[in-house]
Amino acid sequence: MWEYWFEAIVIFMLLGISGRIYMMGRELSDFHDCFHHFEDHVLNPQDEVHVDDGKRLRVMGLEAFMDEFGFDPRQPPEEVPQDNRKEIEAWDNE
Repeated sequence: MWEYWFEAIVIFMLLGISGRIYMMGRELSDFHDCFHHFEDHVLNPQDEVHVDDGKRLRVMGLEAFMDEFGFDPRQPPEEVPQDNRKEIEAWDNE
């Protein structure tokens, strides 16, 4: 008779433990989502984009680019240097 009570108590305790684990898993799932939200907004600034192999690229507007690098990338370059292979050969042959 005591064996049945003991088995019933053990089964009841195991069900209680599994219920607690299930409830804890649900709460940890919410925490996991909050952690990813935190990671996206705090650890990864919005002006950076993740690319292959964990590297990051910085995204900036035209004004920020012009302020940082000092030129407008939409304009063509001023003068392309002329091909001076003939001058180099003449100098080498002297």
